[in-house]
Amino acid sequence: MKGPCVVAAVASVMFGGSGTAGAASCAPGAFLTFEQGKLAAVDWIEYGAGRIHTKVIENQSHIVDATIDLRPDGTASHSSVSVSAAGDDGMAMAQARDLGEGAIYWSPRIASALEQAVTRARVMNVPSAKIPGASLYREMRDDIGVDRVDAVDWVVQYAGRKYLVLSDEQGCMLSATLPEYGLAIERRAEFAPAQYPLWAPYAPPPDRAYSAADVAIRAPKGHVLAGTLTRPSAKQAVPAAVLITGLSPHERNNGDAPWMPFRDIADALTRAGIAVLRVDDRGVGQSTGDHKTMTIADKVDDVRTEVAWLRAQPGIDAKRIELVGYSEGGLIAPMVAAADASIAAVVTLAGPGVPGMELARYQVEQPILRDPSLGEAQRQQEIEKQFKEALTDLSPHEQTFLAVDPLEYDRRVHCPALVVQGAADAHVPLRSAERLAEAMRGSGNRDVTVRIFPGVSHSLLPDPSGLSSGWAGLPGFLTAPALLAEVVAWSVARLAS
Repeated sequence: MKGPCVVAAVASVMFGGSGTAGAASCAPGAFLTFEQGKLAAVDWIEYGAGRIHTKVIENQSHIVDATIDLRPDGTASHSSVSVSAAGDDGMAMAQARDLGEGAIYWSPRIASALEQAVTRARVMNVPSAKIPGASLYREMRDDIGVDRVDAVDWVVQYAGRKYLVLSDEQGCMLSATLPEYGLAIERRAEFAPAQYPLWAPYAPPPDRAYSAADVAIRAPKGHVLAGTLTRPSAKQAVPAAVLITGLSPHERNNGDAPWMPFRDIADALTRAGIAVLRVDDRGVGQSTGDHKTMTIADKVDDVRTEVAWLRAQPGIDAKRIELVGYSEGGLIAPMVAAADASIAAVVTLAGPGVPGMELARYQVEQPILRDPSLGEAQRQQEIEKQFKEALTDLSPHEQTFLAVDPLEYDRRVHCPALVVQGAADAHVPLRSAERLAEAMRGSGNRDVTVRIFPGVSHSLLPDPSGLSSGWAGLPGFLTAPALLAEVVAWSVARLAS
């Protein structure tokens, strides 16, 4: 056992003589997070005497600005955090918290937190360490495991994920990877904010590659559907796509920043020359009407209204309108196309290919079947219990959704169709994709394409586990690039003039 003098000498070497342990002795810089090769977030980090300041921008739209006070041993004592979205001036949510004793600050979406884990493990000076991590947002702690491989290589484990971290000899993180998610973090000595400009969720992109306009579409029943129409720069009439949301109430991006799959899809399609309309659901966001009383037939009517409005817009080729539906939207799109022979193409993203009741049971089963603490008899009992609970207090929308057999409408889709699903989808049975496609082919449709993407969940994100209960804790939030590329290439080919 080392005596006090030896321990003090070791600490002095570790801390660089600064008197404060850990990353406070590291140089300021920026951590760049790449998802599948695309820049997804930047964490600008500054170190002061007993304090760290980090500013994170995710998907160019979500901003986390945090100051963390450190104790002499490098653990966190207090945090002050503000969270906002680009364009929401004065709307930041501020929160100050005492982080308790003996913990580092922790968030899997703040790259500098990995550095804190490594530098704390260096101070503990053991081959394997369990480090309490305090959330910046709520009264919650998680253990972060840190294994030392050698003086500069580390494995940081959290929520079943393993980050491979490379540091310098002082413990300052140089890079990290999360291989199964395609995530890589790189440290840059300098990275100007202008290199990653802010982008408000409904605005045109900072590079002005295309325009984005707010629209208000009056429906026959009197409510107004508010949305965004993105247009490529073109002199001739262009094809267009209507994006259709999932079952729960959604605004036009089908998610808040930084998770904005519909903005990702609209951006990719519009850059490829296809105008895109995405709309807040009835009674959600800026759309009027009552979402609580609407049925699946009402949602179909709203999509028809959007299609009719889009066809009437100058610069839009009314004969080249595509429907892109996600989740329940992957049912709505065939329902609309089945009754409208002029729809040019349909894309279903994780759309159901089984009846609603079967789908509901599947969603209940998945987390229970994967729970190792339950025996077989317990699993079946729990499935029956939760399935019964899931069918109580349903909204009119949910009730009518459960009553629909998707194949009834899929058989009547005769336009080109692309069926996309993630292989890790634990929300819609994977067999849905081929069932849906075969129903279309069975009625003579010869242009039906199925694409399955490994490691992608119902969220359309790289997510090997796939359970919806874990989406909020995912380390990434950009729609899978390979999936986007397939949708774009297929759509461009089918909507070519």
